[in-house]
Amino acid sequence: MEDKRNVGIYVRVSTTNQVEDGYSIGEQTDKLRKFCDVKDWNVYKVYTDGGFSGSNIKRPGIELLINDVKNHNINTVLVYKLDRLSRSQKDTLFMIEDIFNKNDCAFISLNENFDTSTAFGKAMVGILSVFAQLEREQITQRMQMGRVGRARNGLFNGSQVPIGYKYIDGQLVIDELTASVVKDIYHKYLDGWSLNKLLIYLNQAGHVGRELPWNFHSLRYLLTNKTYIGMVGYAKQWYEGQHKAIITKNDFDRVQKMLSDRAVKNGKLTNNPRPFRGKYLLSGLLRCGKCGSFFDVGISKNSKTREVVNRLYRCHMRNKYHLRLANLPESRRCTTSKSYSMDKLEQKVINRITKLSFNAEKLSKLLDRNGHNIQDPTPVLNRLADIEKEVSKIMDLYTIGNLPINAINERSAKLAEEKNSLQLKLKNIEEEKNNQDIIDFKKHIKQAPNVFENGSLEEKKIFINQIIKEIVLDENKMTIQWNFG
Repeated sequence: MEDKRNVGIYVRVSTTNQVEDGYSIGEQTDKLRKFCDVKDWNVYKVYTDGGFSGSNIKRPGIELLINDVKNHNINTVLVYKLDRLSRSQKDTLFMIEDIFNKNDCAFISLNENFDTSTAFGKAMVGILSVFAQLEREQITQRMQMGRVGRARNGLFNGSQVPIGYKYIDGQLVIDELTASVVKDIYHKYLDGWSLNKLLIYLNQAGHVGRELPWNFHSLRYLLTNKTYIGMVGYAKQWYEGQHKAIITKNDFDRVQKMLSDRAVKNGKLTNNPRPFRGKYLLSGLLRCGKCGSFFDVGISKNSKTREVVNRLYRCHMRNKYHLRLANLPESRRCTTSKSYSMDKLEQKVINRITKLSFNAEKLSKLLDRNGHNIQDPTPVLNRLADIEKEVSKIMDLYTIGNLPINAINERSAKLAEEKNSLQLKLKNIEEEKNNQDIIDFKKHIKQAPNVFENGSLEEKKIFINQIIKEIVLDENKMTIQWNFG
């Protein structure tokens, strides 16, 4: 490369780094320009990305920089720190090897003091980018901790704001128009209105505050959502919120008791089955493989005696009455799904669970198929220790000149890539080992024989809901989505 360099200065700050010392756009640019002045290099252009994350290279400043590199307008890219270019090892190596090197453009990081136009810089860049990737992962972990902190401080974390509220400046604020709908629903339910009657009433009123018509799930979710009593939820935990409640704690508790009491009462009615009834073992778990709707419970009767012959699980969208309730056209009716004998289907699910509880190997294979294979971390730790030793040896050989620079470059890059891969693998092993969902699932599944033999109907239902997230039925195929994350 010629002695006279035509330099493209690249500076970036993320939103979390705007006020950090040494990271502002102005401070980075000033230091890099002074460096070029000392070296007597020409600054062709300063490429700036303000408020952009380094997790990917989809940034306007980077795109302009790449374009000028490919057009050979610059022969050197200068940054203040390696992670200003990218926090991803993959992206860093891609930029250096596939963009800069292929276009005879050097890459220099002032803070780490290396230059890819030198032998040592080429050998070190792959290793240093590993630590930039690690830093990004640590930031992600801090963000997750921040969300937990927000919830503990009473701040809303959800992506979908509950009807009755607006999300303004990081806070839930009561929306008087839709909050009146929430209050109306609670008051009418406390006055004895059924879910069916409420659905008809709400949809005839034009489902104010909702883009879609009301259905049983949305209505029941509203009646059980603790956000309305001033609480916030995150990661299955509830905390005292900073926002104002729409429903009093007393009214909310009364509604929960009424929902529970009605479920028990409705369970005794064989001639008027409804969803969410506590009597039926698989209520709320079954989904139609044809249309995606949930399943109701129906009955078949003897045409002469009118006695109940069989109870059935069937797709909610098969019933014309339900279409009318939701203001849906006839074309939405699910006519291709089949009905399933309640007794036979429930026994089939029980058999599947019981077999799994008795067969540890089958359980391990199930977890493995779903990405939950817990491995021994010892081989990974041993290999990471070996890599550290190999890197040290390579640097020693380079220092005494006994190893060609091409060999150093190739071997260092491979070791850096392997190290990063092993660190990610080790992290996944540790996370899997401490996965509370898996721990709980294994503990629950062992209780299956005792629960199904000695438990009450309610105990069996609670148990099944602890280990099964959803059951999809499509013709004669039953697909169980287990509740282990």
